[in-house]
Amino acid sequence: MKVFNYQEYQALLSSRGMVGLDLETTGISRKIEYERPTSAAILKYSADLDNPAIIMNDKCRLPYHILPDAGALNITNINPLELMNEKLSLFELVSKIALYLKSHPEKIIATYNGASYDLIILRHSFFSSLYNPYMLSNTSEDRIHIDLYNIAQAIYCFEPEKISFHKDVTGKLILKQALLAVANGIDPGDAHAALDDVKVLLKLAKLFETNTPNIFFSAIACGNKKRAIDLMTTQLFFNYGDVKYKERLAVKRTPTFICQDPSYANNLVHFDLSYDPLDFIYFTAEEIATKINRKGSPFFTIKANGSPVILPAEFCTKNNLSQEEATERAERIQNNLSFKENVLLACDINSRKRAEWPRSEYPESQIYDQFIDNTDRLLSEAFIETENIEKRVEIINQMNDPRLIDFAKRIVAMEHSDCDPKIMMNFQEFESKRLLTDDEVPWRTLTDARKSLEAEEKKSNANNTILKATRDYYNLIEKEIRK
Repeated sequence: MKVFNYQEYQALLSSRGMVGLDLETTGISRKIEYERPTSAAILKYSADLDNPAIIMNDKCRLPYHILPDAGALNITNINPLELMNEKLSLFELVSKIALYLKSHPEKIIATYNGASYDLIILRHSFFSSLYNPYMLSNTSEDRIHIDLYNIAQAIYCFEPEKISFHKDVTGKLILKQALLAVANGIDPGDAHAALDDVKVLLKLAKLFETNTPNIFFSAIACGNKKRAIDLMTTQLFFNYGDVKYKERLAVKRTPTFICQDPSYANNLVHFDLSYDPLDFIYFTAEEIATKINRKGSPFFTIKANGSPVILPAEFCTKNNLSQEEATERAERIQNNLSFKENVLLACDINSRKRAEWPRSEYPESQIYDQFIDNTDRLLSEAFIETENIEKRVEIINQMNDPRLIDFAKRIVAMEHSDCDPKIMMNFQEFESKRLLTDDEVPWRTLTDARKSLEAEEKKSNANNTILKATRDYYNLIEKEIRK
């Protein structure tokens, strides 16, 4: 069995370089496609992490129809009235991020919980700004992203003695970036400020690289969907750890790959070799269907596009399995074709029980409805490259994708105050309907925003200066859209 050679990926890190990225945003809601960055920072990973090179550290003005949540502003200490005076518009900030990432595909990107948040926000922000929403998952460029939150979980599961962890008074593990930093003697700075958050995550990256190199460089080895799938499907078995359930338990697994879920190809189904296959190989498809992703079950999925940390086979000894025993169990699974077929059928059984993917009438929620065709992609690029309003309107008239047409018209109205009065009038009407509606909608209305403000004002840690500015901001926005 081939032993993992982390020096190979150490050389990859050295040759390609790495940057840390963090966003502060308008809020955290179930409808993440409607949230947008209020600030962004990108810093270079280098030997001097007390003074890393700042590639980007910017805030932006927000269009009226994108209201920030009062809680988000209170946490990030961002004054919305001051945002109105920022040099960059939201479109310009998103463009600045996109253009840097587009011109540096070789850079490894490090985030903290970015796979579940920052990169999702970026994808939707790129989409609504006419950039390729899948820029960061372009397999032909072999872009690499590592999520330090996922690495921290892997460390806690397999090498918890190598770094310090924060636990609350009940003994429950808390993996918030600032608390993990403090536990390891790293100054968290102004937590929830993009610049300081990136400085901290880069220092955590250095800590992980130094103290747990096999885990850190394993994350780089599987740093994109293609790499992760290759590592999960070509090895007889590997290791994987995450922190799960309300108890925040360390769950160590030694999986062997079985199949891709035919209804969701990003989900790869595995059998955990911590369990004896003889107890499960005679299960029917119906029985297996009830066990997938259930607590205490060997059947589970890993999202290939979720920046998983795929650990080398030799880590099985840290999961109370010898390599010989793991190999024997994995071969028993792999050689039983009828069992593997039943797992595949179980996936199909579960897929038929799932509710159909809801279709939305709003373009922000239609990102996954269809891919953007090549013609509209080229037209979008031409739209971005020119700042001439007449050329932009001409390009809009050539577009076929109604989602992109809608976004492009908004950009024209937001970025060109001298645009066609009809375009501006339609945009102002759109903003008014978005903010003043009493209907149940996926975005944040003025009523929703004010409810968030009332909730924050009741908290003991409320920043009264920020909350007063937030109230004044909401009132100012309402006054403007009711003109």
